Amino acid sequence: MPSPNYRLLWSAALLCLPGGGASAWAAGGSLTLKLQEESDGKPAISRVEIFRGAAAPAGADSGPARSEKSMPIRQTVPAGMGIVVDRQVVLELPDGPYRFRIVRGPEYRIIGGNFLLERTSLDEKTIDLPRMVDMAAEGWLAGDCFVLPSDSSLPLRMAAEDLHVAAVAGKQVAKPIPHRDDDEPIQHSPLWVRTDVSHVDGLAVYGTGGESAPAVSNAGTTSSGAITTSLQQLARVARSETDQLRVAIENPFAWELPVWLASGRIDGMFVLGDWLRLDKSVLSVPGGRIGESFTLGESTQVGRYAETVYRHAINAGLELAPLAGGGNQSGRTPVGYNRLYVTAAESTSSDDSLETPHCPTDADAWWEAVWRGSSVATNGPLLRPLLGGKLPGHVFRGKTGQSLQLQPELNLTVRDPVDYLEVLHNNQIHYSARLDEFARQGGKIPPITAEGSGWVMIRVLTLYEGHYRAAVSAPWWIEWDGRRHVDPDSVQFFQQWLADYEDRLKRLPADQLQAYVPFVQAARRFWEHRASLARSGDQTSGNATGTGQP
Repeated sequence: MPSPNYRLLWSAALLCLPGGGASAWAAGGSLTLKLQEESDGKPAISRVEIFRGAAAPAGADSGPARSEKSMPIRQTVPAGMGIVVDRQVVLELPDGPYRFRIVRGPEYRIIGGNFLLERTSLDEKTIDLPRMVDMAAEGWLAGDCFVLPSDSSLPLRMAAEDLHVAAVAGKQVAKPIPHRDDDEPIQHSPLWVRTDVSHVDGLAVYGTGGESAPAVSNAGTTSSGAITTSLQQLARVARSETDQLRVAIENPFAWELPVWLASGRIDGMFVLGDWLRLDKSVLSVPGGRIGESFTLGESTQVGRYAETVYRHAINAGLELAPLAGGGNQSGRTPVGYNRLYVTAAESTSSDDSLETPHCPTDADAWWEAVWRGSSVATNGPLLRPLLGGKLPGHVFRGKTGQSLQLQPELNLTVRDPVDYLEVLHNNQIHYSARLDEFARQGGKIPPITAEGSGWVMIRVLTLYEGHYRAAVSAPWWIEWDGRRHVDPDSVQFFQQWLADYEDRLKRLPADQLQAYVPFVQAARRFWEHRASLARSGDQTSGNATGTGQP
């Protein structure tokens, strides 16, 4: 195998003041703001935040205070935080000083500056948008795996965030785009949007709206009247005769989570979701199971815990794809802030050959790669990792008496200062370093010596203070003699969760409690079986199914 090639691309965010230094633009009553690509001068679409006042932005992507709302601009499409500037916009605002931020997803530098509106003249300014990295050109295509329906044009908002794929939980007719003909195409390709997603009490079910897919209702009641919507939903999916349905855990804090995992029908879990928002800090999750430490009010704790839950799930031997998206409670967070970068490298049968990422050719190929785990979830850092020359989702195979030397490699582009990067092997830290330490070591990560089943992940955590901002790779899997790794501590993590859920259910009236009994009993059997596998090490490849069905 060729020697590894390490490359770290460090790019700090630019907060440019157009015109140089701290100078302002003087405009009489109105300012026409035009956006274009720096590379070729083509008109660009981007999200723009405009604030009243002359104070400069605080720093690289820290932005304004969360309590400060950007100003609405007439005849524009709202973008959650700010507006979409569709190539250009005429700003007609009361006289006075203003400041702005232009944010076009994580692959572009952030542009900031200020201007002054006066009555004496008119002005026009063109701003170049500098791209730091072209992920699509490198074979990685970004998508938001859960978007709430809106009457604001989704394709336009996706173009403004340099996003290519979106899954919408329902359909809603969009309003016309101001200053754009109905048949005028949005120059941003590809734009793949699916609307066949149902949300049921913390579960996202994909494929519910196609003609050949069975309809899955959003609610259900038992004969006793006790509502067990998500559990009944999984039972319906398990009984369906189609393989088109995919189910992801959108709320990894839900009390029902160990029962969901035990169903054998969970395909993925959100590691970045609506607990990571730009419009407010989420310090706890109402109605969810969280640890006592959450009373500390630390801003990154919820995001860290979601990732911890995911890692325990795969460490218990469950093959789950990581997902990222806005989520059911995304508030004003722009589409694609939490995103999943997916690649569709051709699978190979040889562990000695290198894999090269390339973009999926259509939406179906993108989603197939999602469920295969060829992905990186992020809300900031742009991580392109390899392990042993293979992309995330690859399965390494070995036999008793052998060992594998697996070399981690990565390319990284960041705007925020990075706290540290880590390589995790079977839920233990194999390597951890700050970027300056990593650079002093020549960008070299010690190889992983695998002598048994397991998994590997690479993650990058930033120093952003608002919430957990990170990039997390999907796992690489290591199978020894056809077996997957099942860790007793992770199994115990979910057994305790299930026991706490049972204690919670016991508070219900007897007639309502009865509706939950078969689901909980099946889950208990499932996790007991997992525990026995952990003790014996006798876990076959893939997810266990059937033992968790009522």
